[in-house]
Amino acid sequence: MNRCDELARVSAADQGIERVYLSAEHARVNRLAAEWMRELGMRTRQDAAGNQLGRLDVLDPSGAVISDAPALLIGSHLDTVPDAGRYDGIVGVLMGLEIVRLLRVPAGDSDSAWRSPFPFAIEVVAFSDEEGTRFGKALLGSSAVAGLWNDDWWALTDAAGTTLRQAFLEFGLDPGRIGEAARRPDSLVGYLEAHIEQGPELDRRGEALGVVTAIAAQKRLMVRI
Repeated sequence: MNRCDELARVSAADQGIERVYLSAEHARVNRLAAEWMRELGMRTRQDAAGNQLGRLDVLDPSGAVISDAPALLIGSHLDTVPDAGRYDGIVGVLMGLEIVRLLRVPAGDSDSAWRSPFPFAIEVVAFSDEEGTRFGKALLGSSAVAGLWNDDWWALTDAAGTTLRQAFLEFGLDPGRIGEAARRPDSLVGYLEAHIEQGPELDRRGEALGVVTAIAAQKRLMVRI
């Protein structure tokens, strides 16, 4: 919960919480997430779409990293809607880090080196844009990872008239390398995301946890009349 509070303080708004894609606040929460990942012995990187990732490697019997091992991907998003709550998205990322902390095993005799206990790696992802607050297009971060990026999106603009392409460049990302964020299906063994309940069912039943069988697809339209 302390880390939820720490992330909540990274906001562009004086009242409430607001973090949008490719902003200074986005960069700050990525740095925080990367720091916490490294504390757990994970290798970190920011991908070509601005998603922050940490990887707990699997080792071969000689102790060498199996760099092409598939991974279980765990995570959620760190961007927000305007005047957001402090747990939306954040909980899924922090729970992924807690899972790593509980499951990791020492890699050799060092107290600072850790590995995955499974025949696959564990990765935690903090998606950069789920809400679509800045450019009006949701799921930009995960669309890049899924290999579904649409080059028409480069012309999207925010309220100040900044294009998505320009925002990429200002953030230090190369629009020409966006394809590098895509993951092959065989590079993953699965994806797991924990999320706060956004309805009354668990609370009504007095249950702490539920497993969903389906989720709502998200599509946004801009209509001028």
